[in-house]
Amino acid sequence: MNPCKVFYDNLLNFQYRQPFPMKSKIKTSPALSVKLTCALIIILSAMSCSKKAPTKTTAAEPVQSPLQHPLNPLGIEEIKQVKQILLAEGKMDTTFRFYVINLNEPPKAEMLKYKSGDTFRREAFAVLYDRPNNKTFEALVDLRAKKVLSFALIPGVTAGGFAEDSVTDQILKKDPLWLAGLQKRGIHPDSVKTSFVFAGEMGIAPPDHREMICTPQYINKKYHELLIDGLVAYVDLTTGTVLKVLDDGGKTFYKPEDIGYFEGDSAKLLVLESKPLKITQPEGKSFTVEGFHVKGKSWSFRLGMDNREGLILHDVQYNDNGVMRTVLYRASVAEMYVPYGSTDLTHAAWNYFDVGAYRLGQAYIHSMSGLKAGADVPENSTFLAGVFHDERGVPKQVDSVVAVYEEYTGPLTRHGKFARGDRNLSVKYFTKVWNYDYGFKWIFHEDGTIELKMELTGVVGIKGVNRTTDLPGGADETDNGNYYGTLVAPHVEATNHQHFFTFRLDMDVDGTENIVEEMNTVSVPANHKNPWSNAFVRQMSLLRNESEGQRNINAGTYRHWMVADSKTVNGLGQQKSYVLMPGQNASPLAAAGSGPRKMADFLEHQLWVTSYKENESYPAGDYPNSRGQKDGLPSWVSDNESLQGKDVVLWYNLGVTHIVRPEDWPIMTVHTMGFSLMPFGFFEKNPVIGNKRNPARSRLVVEKQVPPDVTLCVPLPAEKKSASR
Repeated sequence: MNPCKVFYDNLLNFQYRQPFPMKSKIKTSPALSVKLTCALIIILSAMSCSKKAPTKTTAAEPVQSPLQHPLNPLGIEEIKQVKQILLAEGKMDTTFRFYVINLNEPPKAEMLKYKSGDTFRREAFAVLYDRPNNKTFEALVDLRAKKVLSFALIPGVTAGGFAEDSVTDQILKKDPLWLAGLQKRGIHPDSVKTSFVFAGEMGIAPPDHREMICTPQYINKKYHELLIDGLVAYVDLTTGTVLKVLDDGGKTFYKPEDIGYFEGDSAKLLVLESKPLKITQPEGKSFTVEGFHVKGKSWSFRLGMDNREGLILHDVQYNDNGVMRTVLYRASVAEMYVPYGSTDLTHAAWNYFDVGAYRLGQAYIHSMSGLKAGADVPENSTFLAGVFHDERGVPKQVDSVVAVYEEYTGPLTRHGKFARGDRNLSVKYFTKVWNYDYGFKWIFHEDGTIELKMELTGVVGIKGVNRTTDLPGGADETDNGNYYGTLVAPHVEATNHQHFFTFRLDMDVDGTENIVEEMNTVSVPANHKNPWSNAFVRQMSLLRNESEGQRNINAGTYRHWMVADSKTVNGLGQQKSYVLMPGQNASPLAAAGSGPRKMADFLEHQLWVTSYKENESYPAGDYPNSRGQKDGLPSWVSDNESLQGKDVVLWYNLGVTHIVRPEDWPIMTVHTMGFSLMPFGFFEKNPVIGNKRNPARSRLVVEKQVPPDVTLCVPLPAEKKSASR
């Protein structure tokens, strides 16, 4: 036995048996003196051992430390390696730009078999853009072998936004029609820059070109960021040419005044500071964070940071009386779409794919900041850093970008004198996308409910207008007297718009063989069995295939969707399921067949259900800003795969129509929205009351891959094909 190890172990296990009073003069008992002497001997012996020759190791070092995991996001050195390997193999040169560098997650089939300590692949996925040749490439890099596994040209597409797209300024300053439009309005070309957005379905260039719709924008301190309406240009960055300039002759031009259009830049709180509120946990937290693994009393899950999707949840499991039961394999916001609703071309073109084209704001690392304790999240939060990269592939760590914390929000359950507080385990992430800030908060309740809470804040999009009140009869454009936005200050209109968030929920409810049913609550027809015409029942409809898996919410029937284990039922003969419970929502308001509607055809339904495929990740497609190649949800479901007994994915579109209030200016207070994933038959009773449950108590369904009450299922209620009403 190694004596050094014995001494070291003794040192680690050495503890004082009685309190040690901290006073100016410390009196020690003889017993304590002996213990201190022993401790000193141990320390000196350990030091002498450290000088001895090291012993030989008989086994190789493990491939990864206990904190390493195949789903951990890429670190700084790994992101650097991607660029180095691609350069070394001559796949790119220094003029190439990176749209995204991410972990190439191992196939799901591999991860379901993975056990801690197993070796695992470590790969990176990158999208690169060759601007001079307008070519987009996808690369797969083996970080262990330090070699490129694949490097493929993706024809017909162009990668998302880059800072270098601002070359629109240089192109337009040489165009005579553009310059004449500015001169007509008394504006010097050097006092503006261009606000630009991908033309998408509204474009006129070849589909695979990098085309922008541009509007001039002030850059001086008084009016900075204020748009100059009525002058719009189509610019083809691929050819470096102006395709068309549209000028209304100054009809809608508003000459700005020195009124402080963007007061949010210097906003100060008017509400007096509250007295201090301290959150303490004297006995410590009830959860641990090891690397990216969060483990609480009831929940276990892994966190990921993605350079396109932001915060990701992996491997969400509930601790059911000692048995870890799977609920979700992966959850993320897979797309965010923001369309505006004013008649001018500038706002008609404002249809932003904030995930697919702008990386959820993470492309602009200089504007990213960490969460603030006491404002964004409680003071008892545990913070995690995120590693992001710019378009040159240079990584940067952003501290405190994710927070994990416990919070008390009121009673979890209550009856008479019995009450139990709800101790939630929450994970939060905030990002800034241009003028808006978005908070994504996943809340894990002790009763098995998972709640997603969206927080919208920031500065609303505005335009300068002539009117100083919203009374009818103003000089600005209207639809039968109704303006296309709300006046938030004299001459400042906040434009009507919408926000849509598509959540990809890869459900694994007690395994990967699931079914999906729609639940509607309906009134029982008046008859001799319902003499008082007061009865109502739930009606279940099985979603048999992907065509039937295209559904919309219906508040009148309290509609929600149940994802259940297809193999077994609980001890009460009920399906073991989780239900998607919708909250506030909206439908797209652009007209059917319009360019903005075609761009966002994945919003035609608020729920889509698909059979899992490894490469189906983004509902608007991999390159939503391109017209050259169209994929996404509508094309994926064209094969109409079965959903019975399958590994299913829910795509839930969460929307809000923002008719701006004056109270939203100059900076919005937080607007919240969300949904819940709630257990329904997953447990046989309230999981927080009593501990004699047997989670494995279930019986095998005779007819595999069909619900036990299939004979009671009714056809899906007929409804319009589109989510728009």
